[in-house]
Amino acid sequence: MMMDVLSDPAVKAGLALLILIIVSAAAFFLVARLRDYTNGDWDSTSSGLLNFEEMRLKGDISEEEFRTIQAASHGTDEGDAPENRPDAETAPGRND
Repeated sequence: MMMDVLSDPAVKAGLALLILIIVSAAAFFLVARLRDYTNGDWDSTSSGLLNFEEMRLKGDISEEEFRTIQAASHGTDEGDAPENRPDAETAPGRND
């Protein structure tokens, strides 16, 4: 009786579709969980700046490089941008 039902092509197609839906839902759930997990791995801007501050204190990067990174991380902060500092040198090719 059970084998007769499973030999019907419509039942086989229905079971295959059901299995496909279950596997797809499980994969979707797994990917959603992994995305939520990995979203927490990104460093915030302040954390990244702390790393660059530590590099500057160790001497790995110069004060000018640190200020350039700091200005870039704050977007276009007019006061922090290297080209807007009074002691900044004019870049080659610029006619200020």
